[in-house]
Amino acid sequence: MLLWGKIMMKRSALAAISMLGGLIGAPAIAHAQDAVAPDQPKEAAKESGFYAGVGINLYFIDKDDAASGMPIYFEDQPSPGAFMGRVGYSFNRYFAVEAEAGVGGADSDFSDNGSLNGDIGVSGPLGAHAVVTIPFGASGAYVLGKAGYASVQVEREIEGYGSFDDVEVSGASFGAGGGFRSESWDFRLEYSFVSGDATTGVLGMFALRRF
Repeated sequence: MLLWGKIMMKRSALAAISMLGGLIGAPAIAHAQDAVAPDQPKEAAKESGFYAGVGINLYFIDKDDAASGMPIYFEDQPSPGAFMGRVGYSFNRYFAVEAEAGVGGADSDFSDNGSLNGDIGVSGPLGAHAVVTIPFGASGAYVLGKAGYASVQVEREIEGYGSFDDVEVSGASFGAGGGFRSESWDFRLEYSFVSGDATTGVLGMFALRRF
């Protein structure tokens, strides 16, 4: 009986030593595994919320406003263009503020199919808007609505008559559109309407880079 007790004590002591060794060795093994494990991919750098980009605005000017004070009328709506730069800040994925400015681009030429030829261009386009964005899941696509203020000067000239007074389009601006985000890039198409002393629709196409 005593022998059996000694054997059991030895077995218990060996079991306790083995358990203690396991407890001591486990952290060391885990540390060693961490040391040889491949590096995990680092979390992508968080965007600051700022973004900027370039694009084109086409101004579909009301025909009566475009011809105001000129000895002509328009059958088709003039649509001069401007090259634009835009900066913005996203407070979150749903709300942002933007400002833009540009320079005149392509003029809209017109003719009476005779000796009367002219062109309409734009200069000094400016705008500032609040933008609400609604994403579509993880696809990168989104729709947007925007509201704010915009202005642009419409320059007009007819050969044989010279230049006419600029038409100023400025006032409240409302629009909608959509786009697609690929990593840090946004590609956007939007249409807005500016109402003031004269009116115009504005078709914008932009590429924007987030930082």
